[in-house]
Amino acid sequence: MRTVDRLYNQIEARSEGDLSPVSTNELPFEISSIAKSVNLLMERLRRVLDAERGFAANSAHELRTPIAAALAQTQRLIAEAPAGSLTNRTVQIEASLHHLTELSGKLLQLAKAEGGSLLAERPQDLITILTHVIDSFVRTGEDHDRLLLTNASGASLISRMDPDAFGILMNNLVENAPKYSRPDSIIEIEIHADNTLSVRNEGEIIQPEVMKRIRSRFERGQTKISGSGPGLAIADTIAQGATARLELYSPALDRRDGFEAKSVL
Repeated sequence: MRTVDRLYNQIEARSEGDLSPVSTNELPFEISSIAKSVNLLMERLRRVLDAERGFAANSAHELRTPIAAALAQTQRLIAEAPAGSLTNRTVQIEASLHHLTELSGKLLQLAKAEGGSLLAERPQDLITILTHVIDSFVRTGEDHDRLLLTNASGASLISRMDPDAFGILMNNLVENAPKYSRPDSIIEIEIHADNTLSVRNEGEIIQPEVMKRIRSRFERGQTKISGSGPGLAIADTIAQGATARLELYSPALDRRDGFEAKSVL
């Protein structure tokens, strides 16, 4: 293969988040100078992106303490104030502060998904991480009795995805599912023999025009439940950065309705 072709294939095969230098070994002088210029450009772009991600992460982190303090004071005011319009307005403030708390957490997750390595040094079975995520919902979530994990084939989930990144991905998919499902319906989390994982729920079919936008940040589907909205965007960013794939379906596969998020590891 010609050296020019190898350089072309290096660039063509890269994922959108891969800004590492291209190899300049064995390139003729005319081509190596172009490759070096490409590397300098990618390094400048990496610095700009790192600065933006760092700002978002630091801002979200710094916001958490004053939001927590304001929430504590608001809850104290609710407990001490007499019933009436003042208390009702304070409850609305409390709900807004809870929303800000959730949003700052999502911004931190998004910063992690867009920055740093999302790949581990070697492949590993991620079932333990998945079980931990589900257990955390069982302990603290309102929908704990709706989660059903199945692995009929006894399959593993072998992947090089960073375990922490996989935990964030699955947390967002499981957290997202009840928002688009019928009340009291089962949320199915299924491990397949082909190293894929599905999170499936019952509910109305999401319209095609909404499906086209649903991976976008702060885009919400057809739901009346409150939330910050970037969950699917975070999951999709992690999947892409870890050379995995997130497939979204509505209706769910082999179903007449519902929504399904399928992670191909």
